[in-house]
Amino acid sequence: MAKASTRPAPIVAVINMKGGVGKTVLSGNVFRELFATKRLRTLLVDFDAQFNLSQLLLTYPEYDALQNTGKTIFHVLESPPPESVFAISEDDMSDVGDVDRFTEQLDHDTADATIDLRLLPGDFNLAILNIRERPALRLPRARFRSFIEKAKVAYDLVVLDCNPSSSFITLCALEVATHLFVPVKPDRFALRGIQSLMRFIKSVPTISPTLAENTSFVLNHAAKNSDGKVITDLRGHPTFGPMVLNNEVRYSEFMAPQTDYNGFAIERKAPYKKDIQAVLAAVAGDFAHRLGFA
Repeated sequence: MAKASTRPAPIVAVINMKGGVGKTVLSGNVFRELFATKRLRTLLVDFDAQFNLSQLLLTYPEYDALQNTGKTIFHVLESPPPESVFAISEDDMSDVGDVDRFTEQLDHDTADATIDLRLLPGDFNLAILNIRERPALRLPRARFRSFIEKAKVAYDLVVLDCNPSSSFITLCALEVATHLFVPVKPDRFALRGIQSLMRFIKSVPTISPTLAENTSFVLNHAAKNSDGKVITDLRGHPTFGPMVLNNEVRYSEFMAPQTDYNGFAIERKAPYKKDIQAVLAAVAGDFAHRLGFA
């Protein structure tokens, strides 16, 4: 399928070691705006055993149908049984083949249907991988790398919605990521969560040292009362300050997941929709500039 550019796609890990910062909501809505405004072939990967991004965007019947047909992240990492013990090697099993056979289209550009937004759904079975012995994880790790290498060619942008922990799947994500998008909820625990993430990145030799330099923090006012001092301290921090995006996501109940709605928030009819969309587009544009998209 066609790409908007010939360079390898940036691999963006959306992550924070602290939970409850609005990571999944931003993974969906900010990058949906980036897809729409920059016309980028975009893949969202729900790389979390809780599969919240998938639940946000899909109904239960839709998700069950995809899981039953092998279209989840677990089916990427877990190789199918070999057809013959004589013809299959581990190298053969580590090649995932066509990446789009695991993904589902969510949206497409009206002028060019090859420019689309797709989802690789999450799967609770990822939790199984986190408790396996390390030697048994070699093949899932290789299959994930195979998937990402192919996705870098097929897409303009790949987004990994990560879990907030230092698990096997977190390590897999950070090893392939070229950029970090870190939602920060302005409260008294914000700086501690950021420091924990940066220490983890710098302590693992298989993670690129440039990843810390390619980190962007977005202030997400996911509660009505944000701590102004935290915002001032973070923007004034000698190391982290320059990494904070200029635009912030202001608190709005419109952005909160709805029990009776599955999909992107900005596709739902609601008051102040255009105002929220403008905020998301500003954040997306801010981050797109850091990714090198004009």
